[in-house]
Amino acid sequence: MNLRCSYCQTMFALGRETMLTALEQMEAEGLHHYDAHCPKCRRANSLSRDRLEQAYPGWREALKEMQKQAAKAEKKSVETEAKPSPAKAKAPAKSKAATTPAAAAKARPAPKGAKSTGSKAGIPAKKKSTTGAKTK
Repeated sequence: MNLRCSYCQTMFALGRETMLTALEQMEAEGLHHYDAHCPKCRRANSLSRDRLEQAYPGWREALKEMQKQAAKAEKKSVETEAKPSPAKAKAPAKSKAATTPAAAAKARPAPKGAKSTGSKAGIPAKKKSTTGAKTK
């Protein structure tokens, strides 16, 4: 169903599922209008129940069919959860290199106080002048 926002005049559409859920909500709560929100300005545009029913003839049968499909899907998911899953393979053992102290030393992170200066071979980086004066 194509709609035009009554505030910003933007065209937008409501899908069949959206209309079906809107009609279901209106039926359950006894509402006479549905608020379709504009995707651009986010304001609510009121749609009458009659207009939605005209746009979706046979919505009651479609709702029943949707509920049947949902019940089947739920029943199927419950059955799959009830079945025991096949035993998972054991994780492979760790290699000797990962268990040796030398490998552990290499994998350790740097101490918190040490900062990387980006310099090579331990040569300290030059400090920038904070006075703003040019040096020659």
